[in-house]
Amino acid sequence: MAQEFWTYKNIRAVHLELSTLCNSICPWCPRYNNFSPNLNPNITEGSFSLQRFKDTFPKDFIKQLRTWTFAGDYGDPCTAKDIIPILEYIHDINPDCMWQINTNGGMKNVQFWKELGELFAKNKKRYVIFSVDGLEDTNHIYRRNVKWNKVMSAMEAYSATGATGIWEFLKFKHNEHQQEEAKQLADKLGFQIKFKNPNGFEGEAMPARDKDYNIEYKIYPAENKPIQPLSKQTIQFIDLINTGNIKYSDVKDRVETFYSDKKSCIHCHANHKFGGGYEVRINYDGTVWPCSFFGHLSKKYLQNRYVSRIHQLQAEDIFKNIKNDLNEMTLEEILDGDPFKGVYEKWDGNRILLCSDSCGQTNTMEKIYA
Repeated sequence: MAQEFWTYKNIRAVHLELSTLCNSICPWCPRYNNFSPNLNPNITEGSFSLQRFKDTFPKDFIKQLRTWTFAGDYGDPCTAKDIIPILEYIHDINPDCMWQINTNGGMKNVQFWKELGELFAKNKKRYVIFSVDGLEDTNHIYRRNVKWNKVMSAMEAYSATGATGIWEFLKFKHNEHQQEEAKQLADKLGFQIKFKNPNGFEGEAMPARDKDYNIEYKIYPAENKPIQPLSKQTIQFIDLINTGNIKYSDVKDRVETFYSDKKSCIHCHANHKFGGGYEVRINYDGTVWPCSFFGHLSKKYLQNRYVSRIHQLQAEDIFKNIKNDLNEMTLEEILDGDPFKGVYEKWDGNRILLCSDSCGQTNTMEKIYA
């Protein structure tokens, strides 16, 4: 069974966190602690250099890939100093490969975005997703510290190259009235626009805190997406976990039967059937994960938080003995050591909460685009 999943020769897509640097201070972003501008203490700041990239990914491995995703959870890939040389290196080895970049668009200069667009225009399977949540008077409410003039200069310079661009717009109460105007602007840029429902509402409005953790203002979802309260039972259970006085083994049976009544199977998003292989997620710190969901969860700092806390407790147990560090092993050694056996062996019965929520009956991505 192990040969079906995540072996080195079977990988066809890589989701690489190029950088843990960012110009934006989005309240819910896991890069920051408790909705504030203060850095998550689990994060080491930095970005991939071209040399590190070459050392990590052999040419033969790059040739076998069909997709690269540069999105990250703890930084914006376009903050990476060497992103252009890295993309040029990939293109020289595998020009047919698809690329995706997710960015807030608020960094660097016009020349950078022109060069990036020229690289993406060489292959129509490549695209940049600009995460822009509103217009000049609203984008900064969630994308704190992002300057509108920088965003517009970036999108216009990129668009002028003929490269494919997508605008993703998170819908909130403060910007939902601007959707039609945003569509018109997207048309002028030649971009497709997608409207998304944000995460970040943990039973109440999302606070935007200052460095002293005082609430500066609150953010509310769009009118048709009311905040779902957390159940008293969930709060009590997570409060128990957060005492630090229990081990996963104490609650394992309870956790692994949460979704036992679900009839659907796990349809793993990391299984790229179009390429006959799997995707792997690699964090900036060099750790390798079975997908972006686990890579995202691995560095989350959830002190005094509720959402994702049970998922993290379970994941910490699944991966407690994992050997997945590129600072100690090669990617081939890691993947051919079957590091994710603890994941796929528990797909039956929906025993892994993160897998079931992300790739199960009503998965996370379907809720976002609903």
